[in-house]
Amino acid sequence: MTTINWGIAGTGGIARKFAGTVYNMKDDACVYGVASRNYGNAYKFARENHVKKAFESYDKMLADEHIDAVYIAVPHPFHCEYAVKAMKAGKHVLCEKPVGMNAGQVQHMIDVAYDNNVLFMENMVTRFLPVTKQVCDWIDEGAIGEVRFVEGHFGFPAQGFPDTRWFNKELGGGALLDVGIYPISFATLILGFDIEDIKTAAYIGEAGTDEHHTITLVYRGGRRLANLSASVVSDTGNGAVISGEFGKIMIDHFTSSEKAVLVKNFEEPVEVVFPHEVNGFEYSIREAMKCIKNGDMESSRLPWVITLENMRIMDRIREMWGLHYPCE
Repeated sequence: MTTINWGIAGTGGIARKFAGTVYNMKDDACVYGVASRNYGNAYKFARENHVKKAFESYDKMLADEHIDAVYIAVPHPFHCEYAVKAMKAGKHVLCEKPVGMNAGQVQHMIDVAYDNNVLFMENMVTRFLPVTKQVCDWIDEGAIGEVRFVEGHFGFPAQGFPDTRWFNKELGGGALLDVGIYPISFATLILGFDIEDIKTAAYIGEAGTDEHHTITLVYRGGRRLANLSASVVSDTGNGAVISGEFGKIMIDHFTSSEKAVLVKNFEEPVEVVFPHEVNGFEYSIREAMKCIKNGDMESSRLPWVITLENMRIMDRIREMWGLHYPCE
């Protein structure tokens, strides 16, 4: 396989970002097709986003032999259904986060990927950024000694209450699934999964979704902690700080960061900058394409077990809140 032909399920903002990224990457890839429940939307999307073909239905796109892989960009509750259909049709899948509504769905998708020998990968962009690699290299080199504390936050004031998807229980709304997944994924990247206790508080708003929350992950022995927060009703910023024995690492806008700062105790800060080639999406897309060409079903940089364990953490947190979605 030389050129990878992508199909996109969905025509929203994240689908547009994906299409634009692939077009501007200039790699051996193109967005061949797009499908939507409304053909007019698919046709308009194709014309505006350098997509070769608009399909009248998702099933027709999956039946097209030119499509090698599918990017799942529909709302959260439909990720599992669409991903499973694609994989059973022999297509590789890169799925927008969160890949499922709960750990059961994620496990089902993993099983289907294995049974059909196709790639299944969550588009957790943060994991593949050059800045993230630099941060992990610093930690592995012992630049700040033993990591003791990770702080991560991501919040913005979503518009359109109560009608937009951020507040719609039927569409998996709320801060946790949409943006809270980023601090959790970042914390477990740095500290792992040896979690002894979880302490959390959330405000469940009028629409029945978590509008903002705080989470503390207590690691075994209590020596290491992660303090995380997310919001869809307030601008908390988007950043992370990793603190260790000998200093700290600061990442601003860590979900798509181009810069990290290393501050060792009593030394001048060291700043590194990795400008994106396009917008930051290119790194996870390129990882997915490398896996496809190598015949890998999962990425060694984001294996299935990581995606599954992060979802189990979120399941546990929602259980503590007493929050359940009717779309699960």
